[in-house]
Amino acid sequence: MTIQAATLAVGTEVTDGQIIDRNSAWISAKLVRAGVQVVEHRAVADDREDIRRALRELSARVDHLFVTGGLGPTSDDFTRDLLSEVYGRPLEFDPASWKHIEDRLRERGIQAKEIQKQQCYFPRGARILLNTAGTANAFSFDGEVVGAGDKVKVYALPGPPAEIAAVWEKNLASEIEALTPENEREELMIFRCLGRGESDIAELTEEAIRGSGLRVGYRAHLPYVEVKLWVRDRARAKSTLDRVQTALSTWIVNRDEQDATDALIEKLRAGSPVLIQDSATGGVLQERILLRLREKKLAEGQIPLTIQTSWSKPPSTEALDSVDFLQIKTDEAQAKWLVSWRNSQNSGTLEVSPTFNYKLATERARRYITEKALLLFGSQS
Repeated sequence: MTIQAATLAVGTEVTDGQIIDRNSAWISAKLVRAGVQVVEHRAVADDREDIRRALRELSARVDHLFVTGGLGPTSDDFTRDLLSEVYGRPLEFDPASWKHIEDRLRERGIQAKEIQKQQCYFPRGARILLNTAGTANAFSFDGEVVGAGDKVKVYALPGPPAEIAAVWEKNLASEIEALTPENEREELMIFRCLGRGESDIAELTEEAIRGSGLRVGYRAHLPYVEVKLWVRDRARAKSTLDRVQTALSTWIVNRDEQDATDALIEKLRAGSPVLIQDSATGGVLQERILLRLREKKLAEGQIPLTIQTSWSKPPSTEALDSVDFLQIKTDEAQAKWLVSWRNSQNSGTLEVSPTFNYKLATERARRYITEKALLLFGSQS
């Protein structure tokens, strides 16, 4: 039987749009890899009745509920109070959590305040989850909604993403991985396509998987269309997956966890200098690379990467002998992009024409040529 889960983000800053709820996406990615089906993300403001209602409704629907936010020391942090109320578990003070706060703040030369004791109360019987990245420890318990009887495993996590990651890796990773036996998990297979619209890709995919019973989904995000297939038995699904690969082969650029920046990142990890000259994307390429570097925990100043958005003349042949080189520029007269590369194996220039969907001087087009250039760099490395 498939285990189902939901996430509940607590905080007016989320519902007001001040911050984006990235926590739910992060948690869901972990759950899906562990074979858990995530059926809902919900966000509620710092309103007691709204939180009560959400807890009750989600508890009636799922097996596991992940609640983020509202564990801090201020008056609008009352997630733990409502968890205590909805599931009938009185709050109890935990001296070890108070010592954790005192010790952590003392390391920074700060004295703990009485108000911070609020973070040290937990529902009776809860398992306290050490937060090595912050002051508020997380917790989990087996909950039963008072008056309704709905049973759910509750995980109460802090709001900051770095703290959720720390709590997860130290306390929950192995527990979540063990929820579903590997032979019962649905594996998510992703076919990432470039250069064809979502409806066209979907039409080809639906024909390829007809009669297979596979669950399918699509995600269009510039400039890609992703085909997502959930597979329980890869060996049995092989013929269907092969048909999808064949049907989409002209437009598939990478699969699953692959990323267009992979080859570039690997070169930088190895210490190989890379020079990029980009006058075509309006900073999109630079933003794309820097975001991926942060995801990979690589500091911009510690890697041999140079990005130039303007230059007076092309680098000399001698200068290029010691670096891998990628250049993107616009040929205004021909209404095309020119992508040039040079490395120890080969060099060349490719003309890339705009498409109906990606006209030359648009944001969509900048994202399109960014990915095309990164993929070209990877294929030539």
